[in-house]
Amino acid sequence: MTGSSHMATAATDRSLPLGDLLAFGDALRADDTPESLLGEVVETLRRIVGSPSVYARLHDADNETLYAVAFAGIQPSLIDQLRTTPIGPTIYHPLLRPEYRQSSSYLIPAAELPPDVPDTAAIAPYAALLTPLRGRGGRLIGVIVLAWPDQLDLTMVRMVEAIARQAALAVENVRLAERSARLLAKEQLLAELGRAVGATLDLNVILHQTVQRLATAFGSGLVALLDDQQGLTVAVAVPPLIDFIGKQLPLHDNPLAWVVQRCQSFVMDDCRANAPETVLFGPDVASYILAPLRSGGRVIGVLSVVHQQAGAFSDEDVELLEAIAAQVSGPLVSARLYAESQRLAAQVQRRADQLAVLNSIARIITATLDLRESLPLATQRIQQGFGYPQVDLFLLDEDASELILVASAGRYAPERVGYRQHINLGLVGRAARSGQIVRAENVAAETDYLGLSERLDIRSELCVPLVANGKTLGVLNIESPQLAGLTEEDAAVLETVADMLAGAVENGRLYQRAQQAAVIEERHRLARELHDSVSQQLFSMTLTAQAARAQFERNPARVPVLLERLHETATAALAEMRALIFQLRPPALRDQGLVAAVQHHAQHLAHREGLRIELNVIGDERHVRGIEQPLFRIVQEALNNIVKHAAARNVQILLELNAEHVRIRITDDGKGFDPQAPLSGEGRHFGLLGMRERALELGGSFTVNSQPGAGTEIEVVVPLHKRNVGDERSESPTPRSSL
Repeated sequence: MTGSSHMATAATDRSLPLGDLLAFGDALRADDTPESLLGEVVETLRRIVGSPSVYARLHDADNETLYAVAFAGIQPSLIDQLRTTPIGPTIYHPLLRPEYRQSSSYLIPAAELPPDVPDTAAIAPYAALLTPLRGRGGRLIGVIVLAWPDQLDLTMVRMVEAIARQAALAVENVRLAERSARLLAKEQLLAELGRAVGATLDLNVILHQTVQRLATAFGSGLVALLDDQQGLTVAVAVPPLIDFIGKQLPLHDNPLAWVVQRCQSFVMDDCRANAPETVLFGPDVASYILAPLRSGGRVIGVLSVVHQQAGAFSDEDVELLEAIAAQVSGPLVSARLYAESQRLAAQVQRRADQLAVLNSIARIITATLDLRESLPLATQRIQQGFGYPQVDLFLLDEDASELILVASAGRYAPERVGYRQHINLGLVGRAARSGQIVRAENVAAETDYLGLSERLDIRSELCVPLVANGKTLGVLNIESPQLAGLTEEDAAVLETVADMLAGAVENGRLYQRAQQAAVIEERHRLARELHDSVSQQLFSMTLTAQAARAQFERNPARVPVLLERLHETATAALAEMRALIFQLRPPALRDQGLVAAVQHHAQHLAHREGLRIELNVIGDERHVRGIEQPLFRIVQEALNNIVKHAAARNVQILLELNAEHVRIRITDDGKGFDPQAPLSGEGRHFGLLGMRERALELGGSFTVNSQPGAGTEIEVVVPLHKRNVGDERSESPTPRSSL
């Protein structure tokens, strides 16, 4: 039996499977693919035709190549070669010569098959029957290649062509089903993404929802956003691109720059076969898609998906990525605008909080001139108000060239207050020497950092000098256990705080010097009083005693007269001494209170100086318990000024005492003076200064109304509604810190 009759007999024997095969295009299974369908076709053709080997290639319309997908009767080694070697038009077009055409197929003699291609090896030593797979409209979708061992049998060829037509329709149906499924999946993905990103203004949520959809659709993905400086930073990514999160992608002469500039998508089929600048995501990535995120005609970012294989992405993939980019661009812009508005609102609130803290610090340092009281409170308010881990305040001792820790607040106990550090040591010393802010983001990198044994966890430090009139008074030191835990914004705010503290320190020191000057003046006054009164009388007593002793020998009758004069002088000296002692510590103030002490002092002064003094009291002196001493000193100093400088005849004293305030008004009809003119009387100058300082120390006000020839009115008002009634002050002046 010849080969031709053998193939005909085989066809007859297999007529029933052939009838079934002609109907397989009408009933597709859900798991059918073009490859699986063509696998059944080539196996069936091999049985029916009796061909030694059969295989099928599908047509790639993008590059006009034919790639192998199904095999029957071919060695596995050749199958791998067929799969990896697409056949281009330069190879198969020359084979389609008219003399080889049989019906719609082509029978290529073995001698005419191209050498050095796996197809020839798969067919050899036979001729090759090339039967096209044509879809609707005659569009070429592939080819079936059969090893044809016998003479031409046109009936058999036409049977193969009939099977090929049915197979082509089935492949098209499968592809349509696949496309429909992909379109449905695409619509579902976009709908789910739209719902997810449209329901929130949280930028992080939108970014993560987007990249998760990219991972679902493509198995990879990243989102990179442009900032105000046109830098492209990866905001979120999934494997294998997760290591790119937070990195800035280059935008110079590469596909990313092209996408940003032209606002168009870019597909790289094989970056490893192109210029080095096309390799954006590492050597393991062969192909990728870049799709711009657009808003208002400008690019705001880029979406990208990658694959390890070359040519992994189709036009449909590009369309899907562009659809995702269009879906999320609007929500991304809205979320960024919302985040910016939230940032600005938080910044405004932060500024308001900072101003509130600054105001509270200002109230603390202006409430008293006592640095020992104000500086620790201000330091504690800085630490608590701004939330710093540790705040230390150093003041400079110029004589010793040392910085002295005068206040400390935070996580470390303030036992080290009083600690001294030379100005040449540490970051604090550097700030004091230079008068400039020192900010160390990592203290370990600072060669002159001086750490304390109990503060080994400190990682960053900010030193702000206290400068007044171009002179450094101290340093405000902030420490944090975090690297870069203190920012430029902290430095700007604390510079304002340091200026406030510098003013408080300067005022406190000026007040201290004024207090010292007032003490010296008081001593001088007492010395003058003793010299003008008691010392003169003691000198007179000495002369009288000498005269009595001399007369005792020459004229004893005169001794009693001299002794009587000596007694009178001693009595007067004793009265003067008691008056001075009363001024220093009036017994009535201790025993009977403020009103009685003022009344007793006024009566004594009126009797001694020939003045008419009228005292009026409104209210209850129990409201001023604890501050009687400084109030009495104000009245006493005012009356002393009147006696020494006013040449007055009448004086009126008003004491208004209630739960809200104390008002002291002292008016005289003396010669007055111009308060704006330089004071010529040194005693008056220190007297007014002393009264003003006592009033300010109590948190009150001091005013003087006077003009030449019209007398003088002095008024002191001290608020009491915020004062702790039980907070009694020391009767002696409070010593001020020398710092």
